[in-house]
Amino acid sequence: MPYMMKIPGQSEEVHAAVQVLGNTLRVAILSHLAFGPATRATISGALGVTEQSLSRQMAFLEEKGVVSTEVLPGRGRPTLHHLQSARLSQLERALVAYLHPSP
Repeated sequence: MPYMMKIPGQSEEVHAAVQVLGNTLRVAILSHLAFGPATRATISGALGVTEQSLSRQMAFLEEKGVVSTEVLPGRGRPTLHHLQSARLSQLERALVAYLHPSP
């Protein structure tokens, strides 16, 4: 993933929120998963991107804790991706608090 500068004094949570939400494909993936778990093939088809492009973004979202992946039984190791709503909400709250600080 491309490097994203962290501003001095900016919390790790705010930095993670900007990394996660600062990319249109990642936001589209999260939006798609808000309707329920989905396979990589389903998500890539719905969003019109290659599975290879999706794979890199899914790995990043998993690393940040907003998506989890379950390996399903079957040929080719199919995976089912789940939105981690609590973690996403945590990042959203951190970003909103940063953008709208209390006086």
